[in-house]
Amino acid sequence: MEHNMKLRCYFLFCLWVFGFNGVGVELGQGTFRAFQDPAKFGFDPAKLNAIHELQKKFIADEVCLSNVALLASGGKVVYHRAANSKFPGDRPITENTVFPIWSMSKPITSVAAMILHERGAFKLDDSVSTIIPQLSKLRVKAGGGKTEPLKKQITYRDLLRHSSGFAGYDGSFDQKGTWKEVIELDSLVELIDLLEVKPIEHQPGKKHTYGLSTAVMGRAIEILSGQPFDKFLEREIFKPLGMEHTRFYLTEQDRERFQPLFVKLKGKFRPGTPVEDELYYAPKSSLFLGGEGLVSTLGDYGRFCQMLVDRGKAPNGKQIILPKTLDLMLSDQLEGIPGYGDARKGYAFGFGFYFLEDTKKEGHNSPNGIFGWGGYHTTHFWIDPKNKLYAVFMARLYPYNGKTQTEFRKAVYEALK
Repeated sequence: MEHNMKLRCYFLFCLWVFGFNGVGVELGQGTFRAFQDPAKFGFDPAKLNAIHELQKKFIADEVCLSNVALLASGGKVVYHRAANSKFPGDRPITENTVFPIWSMSKPITSVAAMILHERGAFKLDDSVSTIIPQLSKLRVKAGGGKTEPLKKQITYRDLLRHSSGFAGYDGSFDQKGTWKEVIELDSLVELIDLLEVKPIEHQPGKKHTYGLSTAVMGRAIEILSGQPFDKFLEREIFKPLGMEHTRFYLTEQDRERFQPLFVKLKGKFRPGTPVEDELYYAPKSSLFLGGEGLVSTLGDYGRFCQMLVDRGKAPNGKQIILPKTLDLMLSDQLEGIPGYGDARKGYAFGFGFYFLEDTKKEGHNSPNGIFGWGGYHTTHFWIDPKNKLYAVFMARLYPYNGKTQTEFRKAVYEALK
């Protein structure tokens, strides 16, 4: 028995070393298995190890504090390492660390919506007001404090591409505005009640305005599916993919594993306060914000990414969404509609994702066709269909620092032979 215990301890030690030191591993259901050299997947092992130096440099240069990166190719994890700071109050990142993924919730909700679209629940250019009548009563800002009625109804396409006119990201938890009111709500029904009396920014379809469109889509999914939004996600996406730690609330155990927030203002880090988490993640809340509200782990989100690499297919063979649906989500849905700022960097916007159209404008040697998104507290991911890879980076920093994405992506493609 003592011999078996020693073997078990040695095995767990090996999992830790291999899982966080750049040797290839495969994400299982909460376990890690070592396998062959990542060079077999087209990566230079030495340059992969340089990614860890970059992660440590982020800490040394005060770009962010503790952070973790994951890179998978051909369905195998070829890099997975954390860099942990010694800043007071910071916590070492482990396999079980829980992060608020904020706007990385949007791609999940967008996939959920397109599942229903495939089943004929709605057409993209149908009016959402047919199932949420309050949306037909919205007023539109007309300048000078005046408003005007809708000239056209908000469609599902508008919600998915953020051309509905819904804003809502008008400040933080301590600033008067719509967002401060949203975080105090208890359900998506209350969200619609709140937005009904708020003038939208512009006529639907006239501009891309990033905001609460995806949250409204969550309410539409509840009505169309006949079930709470969280249950729909669990049944259709989380269970088939094995995403056991992705949800709209924190358990007591999750609270202990929740990565602490750090705020960098005036060039200095400080620990975030509980109120600066902004969302409460209360177990009994029905405020399932599909654009902002999910928590997850690196491993869980990696499973979602792998489904996207596999053209919509889960590991068990279930087709979450069809390849043609994913192609639709990755086509230019704005088609000249103004407002999407990353267009100047070579990116276009589909349904829930950016995708790269002009690698020369991006300037980081990324191939055209990569797609992904990021989250408020410095988390981000991308999928590379050409090389069949995905990458995820997670930290816990406000305000968002985009250097973590550009430098990490550059290092990944430098490691790819």
